[in-house]
Amino acid sequence: MFTAHQPGAASIVLGTYGLHGSTCVNAILNGLEAGQRSIDTAQSYGNEEEFGRAIERSPIPRSEIIVTTKISTPSRANPKTFEEAYNPAQASLSRLKRSYVDICLIHAPGHDTSARCVTWEALKRLVEEGIVKTIGVSNYGVCHLLEMDDYANIPPQIIQSELHPWCQQRNLTAFCAAKRIDIQAYCCLVRNRKAVHRGLLSLANNYDKTTSQILVRYSLQKGWTPVIRSSNAEHLRANTDVFDFTIEDADMVSMDSWNEERLGAVIEGMIAQAEG
Repeated sequence: MFTAHQPGAASIVLGTYGLHGSTCVNAILNGLEAGQRSIDTAQSYGNEEEFGRAIERSPIPRSEIIVTTKISTPSRANPKTFEEAYNPAQASLSRLKRSYVDICLIHAPGHDTSARCVTWEALKRLVEEGIVKTIGVSNYGVCHLLEMDDYANIPPQIIQSELHPWCQQRNLTAFCAAKRIDIQAYCCLVRNRKAVHRGLLSLANNYDKTTSQILVRYSLQKGWTPVIRSSNAEHLRANTDVFDFTIEDADMVSMDSWNEERLGAVIEGMIAQAEG
């Protein structure tokens, strides 16, 4: 079950990083009302309980909602033993008030091959037990994905990475496309840091769209599933209203030219981990 294959607003993931309490619950309910059907959380976000409450309150059938969480220690390192990975994943189910999770990702590669391996083994066990439907990784680089050939008889089906015009991670995205690994783009709105970028403002004016809508549309046309976050219901609706226009090829090329790779990253430390 992949979000990239969903129609309309359902193809855009609702992120919940930094959202807590009623703000988190309301953001999820607003996203579902806007048509989003895929919602992302993580153990380290500390909001899985709010996530569970929101899903319970929503009239949307559970079968239509794609739930993603990410496994890691509080410092986003990988667990050192099978039990340290497996047991917290079970605890996540309890907090999410779910009998299963659609997608579970390893949050970050860390710096320990053995920890990556044992964490993947725990995710495989969860798939075998029917507790998790799809497994993947987050913030991995090509080196980490190549390494998985040595220990992962179930390959990752999804990768979540920082992706936007200023940080395109071209080697990574080309590798994932060749391996048919679905790509989710977090920070696709660059946390509004490029709101006054001259080229982006020009495109927004030409298409009569907001700068955020241009960036979401860019992700979709690159073949990435955008992950967007907002506690503002109006912004959520606007950011998912991106299916009535197409960015022309010449403008996509122009946006591609803004790439700065690692230097353009919002979370440069994660890109450093991905580079090994």
